[in-house]
Amino acid sequence: MKILITTVTRMSNRGVDALVASKAAELRKTFPGASVEVLTTDPEVNEPFLQLRGLPCHYDPYSERRYRSFIHPGSRRWTLRKLTGRPRTLGAVSGLARGFDLAVATGGDNMSSDYGTPSIYLAALHQIADEGVPIAMLGQSIGPFRHPEHRESFIRLANRCALITVRETASLAYVLDDLKLPKEKVRLTADVAFLLEPSPSDWAGQAMASFGIDLARPVIALSVSGGIAGFAGSDGGRHVEALERMTRRLMAETGAQVLLIPHVEDHRASNNDLIACDALMRAMGYPVDLRLARGFFTSNDYKAIVARCDMVIAERMHVAIAGLSSGLPVFVIGYSVKGHGIMSDCFGVDSRAEGLVTPLQDFMDDPAEDEKILSVWARRAELGASLRERLPALKARAAENFSLLPAVAKRA
Repeated sequence: MKILITTVTRMSNRGVDALVASKAAELRKTFPGASVEVLTTDPEVNEPFLQLRGLPCHYDPYSERRYRSFIHPGSRRWTLRKLTGRPRTLGAVSGLARGFDLAVATGGDNMSSDYGTPSIYLAALHQIADEGVPIAMLGQSIGPFRHPEHRESFIRLANRCALITVRETASLAYVLDDLKLPKEKVRLTADVAFLLEPSPSDWAGQAMASFGIDLARPVIALSVSGGIAGFAGSDGGRHVEALERMTRRLMAETGAQVLLIPHVEDHRASNNDLIACDALMRAMGYPVDLRLARGFFTSNDYKAIVARCDMVIAERMHVAIAGLSSGLPVFVIGYSVKGHGIMSDCFGVDSRAEGLVTPLQDFMDDPAEDEKILSVWARRAELGASLRERLPALKARAAENFSLLPAVAKRA
């Protein structure tokens, strides 16, 4: 049996790495002996990550943003030749797909208008569907679509999928009530990264000590996003100023060390967490209790590091999920529906009303939002205990992504 993991961008975004790694591991458990391969926009960047996981890869030139005109009939072949100098067609993906029994589209939140049209992620999936390969979209946050063409583009592909699973109840309501997808095609599960295996805890302790962290003192993991201001249409300078304000107060009032987690190292400066972390450290004058988790780390490594902390403040959703799946209290600074939806499902409460989530704009505009973060710190034992009671059910929901697959694959 052959399985293709698709819609894979750059795994230097450790959220993408977490999705690929957890999917590959669970697919191998579900289908023993199956060959699991990856269709990716950037084999060169992803090569070291894929080699660690023993995953062969194929180049997908059709999901990149510069190829968005492929969605217009009549322009596909001309545009690809013009941009790449190679007379390729979408038939290249069709030929590759013929040998596979199942295509699994990576999850996350690409299926929305937050990053432009979702059509850029769907061109190859349509070709795969043309070859009769069943498609499963696993662990998605879906919507909202702010433009009719985005909505229709997704619905066309969704109706060709054998299975769609969503990772929070907000997405389930959206696809059933707003998009009117058939109930029998959509299931509520959880993000597959809840199943990601962390690296050994002893290794994480050694790594943290090398950053200058005193393991005998409390540590707060702070995920700083280089892209969040741009995604939210906000000002990057004001974002760093708000982070500085909050971090100074956090260190002063909790006595904790703060460990910065640069989960995304993007080729674009506007989405590179290392650059944002550096800006924060410079603004604060490099205090000894502010440290950076820096190295060639996989999502498994970062999850192990996060798990050794006492609390997580996350601007990247998969850092939040690393904390949540480790039973830690988490606070999310967000720009889309996914943070509120996932946090509400995890804690079984309205996460906004309970002060577990704040929109980025509110965080930047109102210093009083810092009180919510300090409240989570004060309630960390209570929140952690509540979350750990709910974790077995959350992980069971994540595992359901894979128990549903034998019924839709060509041959199981």
